[in-house]
Amino acid sequence: MNLPKPEHDELADGPIRAPDFSLRQLSYFLAAAQHQSVQKAAGVLHVSSPAVSAAIAHLEGTLGVTLFKRQHARGLILTEAGSAFAVQCRAFLQNANDLLQPGSLDRSALRGQVKVGCLTTFAPLVIPSLLNTVREDIPNAKLTWTEGHHEYLIEGLRTGTLDLAVLYDFEIPSGIQVMTLRSAPLQVVLPPQHALTARTRISTADINTEPFILLDLPRTREYMLSAFSSHGVLPRIAHSVTSLNMLFGLVAAGHGFSLLNFCPPYTVPGIGRIVSRPFESLVRQPNIVVAYSYRYHYPRVAAAIVERIASIIETLTIESP
Repeated sequence: MNLPKPEHDELADGPIRAPDFSLRQLSYFLAAAQHQSVQKAAGVLHVSSPAVSAAIAHLEGTLGVTLFKRQHARGLILTEAGSAFAVQCRAFLQNANDLLQPGSLDRSALRGQVKVGCLTTFAPLVIPSLLNTVREDIPNAKLTWTEGHHEYLIEGLRTGTLDLAVLYDFEIPSGIQVMTLRSAPLQVVLPPQHALTARTRISTADINTEPFILLDLPRTREYMLSAFSSHGVLPRIAHSVTSLNMLFGLVAAGHGFSLLNFCPPYTVPGIGRIVSRPFESLVRQPNIVVAYSYRYHYPRVAAAIVERIASIIETLTIESP
């Protein structure tokens, strides 16, 4: 949930008004989100259940949104608006606590280890740049990293072997919070000499009879195939690959087309380059997100690293003209 940016500097016109809720109410809300229960949150906070319920009701009334779905069997489940609000609450409370620490406003005081995971498909364009900017901007931070597929990264967040993960927002389980960075719509990947490159958008009917090169990775396979099955058709799979380099090589050599959400400009040495065009599909278009567990303390150094990740992702070229 992105808050609107002010059209002018409020500090120039007068004091900034405090919102109609307290830090304590935010902490009650986050505890309920983490434990998915008013009763459990109250027990951890050593307050009464009505106090937690009242805090949530006040926030929902003030914001004008529903923060939780109430399910008898599963307890409290964050809504989409609730998830977005929880991200801002966690960062806000952490920053408020950090203000009490000595030297909290000194960038050189940012220190500590942060373990970052990144989806294999775009890790090569994210991790090296992140290592550079952290080394230059946050010299006292220790950044460790790994790359992997979706399930590997989610499991790392669950077990604590990862603090942050950069991935698509596919089937994010309860207990994992995400911060949206940018959308990543499906694209058709083609050799530049293909007749369909003249189109501004490509539909399933345009490519259904063409040989399809499938990126056969966990989650990716099912998602790509659903882009066809949602239209009641199946692709003609010519090749299954497990790496982008092989996919790009086969496409550039004219052995078929592929589908990707992330397709930066790429030239295969000795063969040629690839191009991409927007794909019209009924499947949900994912977002690239930063994810972390509710159990993660989310220190200020992690917030600084997330800020750098967001900047890198924002400037990535994810389409190949």
